[in-house]
Amino acid sequence: MRDPSGAALFIDGVGKRFQGVEALADVTIAVADGAVHGIVGPNGAGKTTLLNVVTGYVRADAGRVLVHSVDVTGWSPNRRVPLGLVRTFQNIRLFGGLTVHQNVLIGQHSRATSGFASMWPFPTAKERALRAEADDCIERLGLGDYRDRLAGEMPYGLQKQLELARALMAHPRVLLLDEPAAGMTEADREEFVPRILALRDTGVTIVIVEHDMNVITKSCDVVTVLNFGRLLAEGPPAETLASDDVRTAYVGV
Repeated sequence: MRDPSGAALFIDGVGKRFQGVEALADVTIAVADGAVHGIVGPNGAGKTTLLNVVTGYVRADAGRVLVHSVDVTGWSPNRRVPLGLVRTFQNIRLFGGLTVHQNVLIGQHSRATSGFASMWPFPTAKERALRAEADDCIERLGLGDYRDRLAGEMPYGLQKQLELARALMAHPRVLLLDEPAAGMTEADREEFVPRILALRDTGVTIVIVEHDMNVITKSCDVVTVLNFGRLLAEGPPAETLASDDVRTAYVGV
């Protein structure tokens, strides 16, 4: 077992089976505090299952999960969020009938006593501050022109950025992103990487599951490669992704 000291997120020997199929097998990953850590692998490698275990949406059969040295194994997802463990999803989970601004406001529900009252037409001083904070998150993701648009009317790539803006509203300490660049245009992806690095520079630890290797190599300090639910390789992105084992896992030759 690795030493979890100094890790923002420590995944220790995690295993998970679904009806006899081994989705994860003894996966151990230490994510350094303040790092951008990529998790990649072929389809079916167990990447999203791992995020689901880390965030409590799926209960592991073995192993444990520590967030800043707090053992959260067995905790519900909503109990983990106040520790700063926040995620986005591979499949978008926005409120399509609400505006961009309203969707981002919902991101603060886990830490604000006012909850959905922050969207009321006659806000208190605290609620006005939350609205201003939501506007800041929207601008940071380049969505200012869409503030009052319904989320369901936006292009898919912009909806992915909106999910990230909503996640920022929860004040993440460890932010898990499940295929955040999927559906983005090439121009959107070029802007996405600097935003991730700027977020890291504010002290947020980021874990990215992503198929776009250009995003991984430009944004990540470390990359972990999974294959058939097992850890295949780990290290600096350029070196790790160029290894023969990783190439074989992806292309079969």
